[in-house]
Amino acid sequence: MSKLPTMQERAYALQSQFPLHSLTLPEDALLHHLLPHIRQLRSHSQWYRLSRSPIWKRCLPDPESLDHRSLKLIQRDYRQGNLDNKRSTHASVLFQHCRPTVSLDPVLWLPMSKSERNRCIRWRLGWLPGGRYKSCPRHPGQSFTKAHTIHCLQMHRRLMMPETISDPLSFLLNMLPTKKPRSPNTTLSWTIRWPTICRILYELDYLYHAKIPPTPPTHLGQRLLEWLPSSPSH
Repeated sequence: MSKLPTMQERAYALQSQFPLHSLTLPEDALLHHLLPHIRQLRSHSQWYRLSRSPIWKRCLPDPESLDHRSLKLIQRDYRQGNLDNKRSTHASVLFQHCRPTVSLDPVLWLPMSKSERNRCIRWRLGWLPGGRYKSCPRHPGQSFTKAHTIHCLQMHRRLMMPETISDPLSFLLNMLPTKKPRSPNTTLSWTIRWPTICRILYELDYLYHAKIPPTPPTHLGQRLLEWLPSSPSH
């Protein structure tokens, strides 16, 4: 969500920067003259060990032509590949429903109230409906799981999404705009769907606390609606 790399990805990124820096040193630098030796396997050098990192391996076979901009792109591609692998693992349910790219999740910065952002983040992290077993306040004989809440709150119908999409709420959160949409149709779609998303999360939050949700406030989602471009008809 926050675009932050893992500690391992940070380590590999730092390891890839040292070989690149050594290759761009001036010719009168001592390390420049040592490179032909320390780049060999038999040297057992620290340089060689650093060059075996997964990111630097992607810089081969022509690292001399590499610059810092190209290395940044390679580092990003490496992180994207890691994210793709996590999303393809059936055990990583939360990753499967997160945005498919290494980017800052819009729920962290789009204009919304603290309560709306809190609920979006909790849904993203799996804290809504939560991991502990509990029964649904509306259906005491049913477990309060994500699959049940999707059915209980009629998310497919309310969000106008086909049943083939297993998690319509996460699907739409992944589609949140990262900049003001230019298309009037896109603006109109979010004008309709965003208040519905906020109402669903509002009701879900009450159910999580074992309370029957009251009538939602009329201002839910208002800040994002004000951020969206005005409809041509206004």
